[in-house]
Amino acid sequence: MPKKPKANDKKPNATPAQPVLSPGDKFKAQGNEAFERQNYPKAIELYTQAIQADPTQAVYFGNRAAAYFEQEDYVACVADCKEALRLNPNYIKGYYRLASAHLELDELVEGKRVVEESRKVEQNELIEELSKKLDNELAQENVLPDDHPERKKMDALTKWLASSTETYMSKLKMRYYAKNYRGVHARQKIRNKELILFVPKSHLITLEMAKETIISKRIIEAKLDLLSPKHSFLSTFLLLERQKTDSFWHPYLQLLPSDYNSIPIFFNDEDLKWLEGSPFLDQVRDKISDMQKDYDAIWAVSPEFHQFTFNEFCWARMTASSRIFGLTIDDKKTDAFVPLADMLNHRRPKQTSWQYDQVRGGFIIESLEDIPRGEQVYDSYGKKCNSRFFLNYGFIVLNNDGNEVAVRVHWNNDDPLRQTKEQLNGEPFAVKTFRIQTSFEETVVQEFFGLIRFVELTDKTKLMQLYQLYETHGRGENDREGFKAAKTPPLSVENEKKMLATVRRICDGQLARYPTTLEEDLRLLKQDDLTENQRNCILLRSGEKEILQHFVKLAETVAPLLDLPMKDVKRLVLTQPYNAYMDYINNAVVYLLSRKE
Repeated sequence: MPKKPKANDKKPNATPAQPVLSPGDKFKAQGNEAFERQNYPKAIELYTQAIQADPTQAVYFGNRAAAYFEQEDYVACVADCKEALRLNPNYIKGYYRLASAHLELDELVEGKRVVEESRKVEQNELIEELSKKLDNELAQENVLPDDHPERKKMDALTKWLASSTETYMSKLKMRYYAKNYRGVHARQKIRNKELILFVPKSHLITLEMAKETIISKRIIEAKLDLLSPKHSFLSTFLLLERQKTDSFWHPYLQLLPSDYNSIPIFFNDEDLKWLEGSPFLDQVRDKISDMQKDYDAIWAVSPEFHQFTFNEFCWARMTASSRIFGLTIDDKKTDAFVPLADMLNHRRPKQTSWQYDQVRGGFIIESLEDIPRGEQVYDSYGKKCNSRFFLNYGFIVLNNDGNEVAVRVHWNNDDPLRQTKEQLNGEPFAVKTFRIQTSFEETVVQEFFGLIRFVELTDKTKLMQLYQLYETHGRGENDREGFKAAKTPPLSVENEKKMLATVRRICDGQLARYPTTLEEDLRLLKQDDLTENQRNCILLRSGEKEILQHFVKLAETVAPLLDLPMKDVKRLVLTQPYNAYMDYINNAVVYLLSRKE
């Protein structure tokens, strides 16, 4: 007879009994499902219900902290992690999430403290990886020690700006890379279109304020025709305010660079040697000359200005030219120094936008993209040649698509058509300087070619046809400029060949003025014993040489096409050597050969 089973015996193939979940665990399980679906708001809602059902469970707070973290609500994450650890000091996930949230909030020291506490519980691989991140960021923050004068000055500026309750800068921080070399970084993640800086009007130094100084009033009364009036007004304001120990602007003024030794007008003779052969040297000399003229003019009308040396004036002028913002305040265009905003370094394309906000009553910066926590926050100084960046800011942009080089076109004094050309052009022959780039689409390049075509034109009939062409098609009702030689289009195959030969001669001549070749410069840049100024000089002159070599190569590559039939040209230009010159080939070579046929 079969044995009767006992009450607790399991029947074959019977479904195991499911554990009975507490109300809190039910909500937790549903919250976990929502979390897995990345529905973090729903997960937070369900974890909250779990906490309400049983507020003694550390894991409920820990899970909600994880959801808050994913929502980037790091403050709430910190609060929940602390409560979880109060309930269960051995809850290792709580330490990890808490330290991670402190990292995201840029609370690095507190994050390290949490890591140390977690080590008393257990050694955890994830926490050790997090510890390395915290150590790395702390090292970057502490390039200059806390008691370094530059850090103290930055702290003073921050407190000064914060003295206005309207100022907003909580998501920004300053990071030093070396003395006088710093950048603004994201303290926390910044979202696209987010306001990241607000500086009230009360903390801006405007051009109108600068015009109220005694020196500026002397300038205005004397009706001085300065070469750079707005920079001179703002410069005198800086010089006068810098003398006052109780100046309202002292926290800002003391943080301005003490020198601009990376800007070429302050170079010594040894540094200037590295620019030998470069037309940029003329820009440096012209800049110094222009500032000397303004300095002398102001000195002549303002006894109050006599106390300042020319070198001090240059410092103030370069501060103004490199730091002011062009703004519209109260419907009036002006220029202003904007504390902290002028410390953003340059990057293209634009990462931020700035303006004066009339409604808010101050200067604002907004992001144009998401910026991760810890990343540098940039302004764009615009598309400029490295000569302008170097001359006004003291740096060089690598792979700069805005690079230019100055070249000169000389008239032929023995030209038998000289008088006719001068009458046609409306002015005597003179040396003309062009700042050319590699792109033929740039107007300046087209005008460079156009003027050389005009200079090399030897056929009087063609010359008169050119003028007639202008009279027929070029003159409009609002044309006040008259005939322009630089607008000369391709005229004939022979003229175009002469133009290309002259372009090559001009560029070869400029290259011959440098004591080094481009290839030698590239080798020099691989050395690690160059000073910053030396490296920047080599980068500048090598950029110039690249442009000059581009046009030498264009002339020698394209000129032979002008002697070929159109069918051969169409076949050849499909090959690699001509790709870089197709804009010019289509606009000039193809045009002339099609007319010839």
